[in-house]
Amino acid sequence: MKADFHQRLDRARAALGEAGCDALLLAPGADLSFLTGFDVHIGERLLALVLPAEGEPCWITPEMNAAQIRDHGVAAERVLTWDDADGPAAAARNALLGVGAVAADEEMRAGFALDLMEWLPDLRLRRAGAVMGALRLRKEPDEVAALRASGKIVDRVISDVRAACRPGRAEREVAAEIRAALDTASPGFEPWGVTVASGPNGALPHHSTGERELLAGDLVVVDFGGYPGGHLHGYVSDITVTLALGEPPAEAREVYAAVLEAQQRAIDAVRPGARCCDIDAAARQSLERAGYGEYFIHRVGHGVGLDVHEPPYLTATNEAPLEEGFCFSVEPGVYLPGRFGVRLEVLATVTSDGVSLLNTPSSPELPVLET
Repeated sequence: MKADFHQRLDRARAALGEAGCDALLLAPGADLSFLTGFDVHIGERLLALVLPAEGEPCWITPEMNAAQIRDHGVAAERVLTWDDADGPAAAARNALLGVGAVAADEEMRAGFALDLMEWLPDLRLRRAGAVMGALRLRKEPDEVAALRASGKIVDRVISDVRAACRPGRAEREVAAEIRAALDTASPGFEPWGVTVASGPNGALPHHSTGERELLAGDLVVVDFGGYPGGHLHGYVSDITVTLALGEPPAEAREVYAAVLEAQQRAIDAVRPGARCCDIDAAARQSLERAGYGEYFIHRVGHGVGLDVHEPPYLTATNEAPLEEGFCFSVEPGVYLPGRFGVRLEVLATVTSDGVSLLNTPSSPELPVLET
């Protein structure tokens, strides 16, 4: 995907004015990659782009990274370097001279923000999300295409997920096999994570994959995805499927059907102008009608793009309207403590007149694997 980074920098300048900020400061991460295409390992040394509302952008960088930035070319006309002996204070003061309010990267190290407050006592730190959020929320067609291509990779691995889930294998062993399958499907693919939650662990939405062995009769919730080409070199994929190892527990098919229906209700509610909370409500009300509302204990979805979790967040209280190009997960779940859980996740994008899915939805009935 070829992005027009100069156009993105211009859009960020315009957003700075609207946010009442004098400059934008971004450390390495998704926001910086979005604006400039520059990706570098972040460590304990301060490296950041400063984009003023007026005037030339500049980089604050350790001397060891200066050549990378100059070779990169985007916004690299002014590069302020520092070395380990003297530290970055002078370069930071120079870069932010005359700046009152700066929209600072929310993902950078807290230590960097504390240093800036010490070096520049009059500097007022604001959240960069006020500037970058609007720029990244609405995906361009090539960004949507990149998300769709990433989704196709995880789709190809679903059969490997089913093959990996066998009684007697530890959750971590299943996760390792899924990671290997992702690398085979797309060499260089970098998973953001693979979560395998079996049996009662499936009732924990953020279970940490562990040593529990899968048993016949278990429901298994598998949540995974990642980045083609590695983090920040591609747009993310994210999917959750639920399957049964042999005959499932009582009520499992009913719960699966209820979650699938809730997901479809939420998908059907997606259109330009619908509010984020409307999508959450569509799923939540469906599960309440089925008798499982109290067991749906998280939002229905989150935005996806360069990050696996980014705005918009589809919560019960977010009244922000959806726009064409917004991309997000739709993932209702039911979690029965001590018994099992069911979560089904698909990615969707808002079109001019409705919604389009970015990867394949779950099976219409609970997949039951032979054991």
